[in-house]
Amino acid sequence: MRLPVRASNLAVLALLIAGTGALLAAEPGAQAESGSLLTMIMHGGIVELILIILSLISYSLALQFTFTITRTNMVPDGLADEMHNIFAEGATDEAVENARNAVTGDPSMLGTILAAMLDKKDFGYDAMRETAEQVGAAENYRYMAKVNWLSLFASTGTLLGLLGTVTGIIGSFMAMAGAAGGADPTALSRSIGEALVCTATGLIVAIGALIFFFFLRQRVNQASMDSAVVTAEILDYFRPAK
Repeated sequence: MRLPVRASNLAVLALLIAGTGALLAAEPGAQAESGSLLTMIMHGGIVELILIILSLISYSLALQFTFTITRTNMVPDGLADEMHNIFAEGATDEAVENARNAVTGDPSMLGTILAAMLDKKDFGYDAMRETAEQVGAAENYRYMAKVNWLSLFASTGTLLGLLGTVTGIIGSFMAMAGAAGGADPTALSRSIGEALVCTATGLIVAIGALIFFFFLRQRVNQASMDSAVVTAEILDYFRPAK
């Protein structure tokens, strides 16, 4: 399912680059006549183009993560109950084998933790517990490594927006300094437009990416806690009798 999503993202990205390139190549007179939002966006220059591409990538990944990094995919419904049913009569060799078969090939966070933990059954309770903790931390990192891209895009969008603002202000001062009889209103407005449009686009990228980042981070952390609880419950079946 991931391949179609990525393919669609690349297709939209290609269309965006082609369309933006055509707009940049258009005659200045045609852009000035339109007076549309696209004309204002073109005032942002190359920085605005980068921000638009970054926005597409950021929101595409955010939507993809929203539908793939779900609690069902990380902590499958029914897996905990299945484990409890298997070990209802105790942690016998047959029960352990059935549990291994149930989680073998399960790519979910909980399934990966349980599979690694059960593989250490012959090494004792402490080895199983330590393995569960280590694999649990690794699984949390694996999912957060994806989500952290949104944090990077948020920071990059903010900095690129600031860069566009600075270059726009520099252009305004250069327009005023280079005009002997006063600043050219067209050149001045173009530089100011670059500053404002880049600032707005950078904020749009950053705000959206941050919202998705905190939402998905909370989802991953909650799944990690749920996996830890279920793992502890299954470990109790292997706890040595006092």
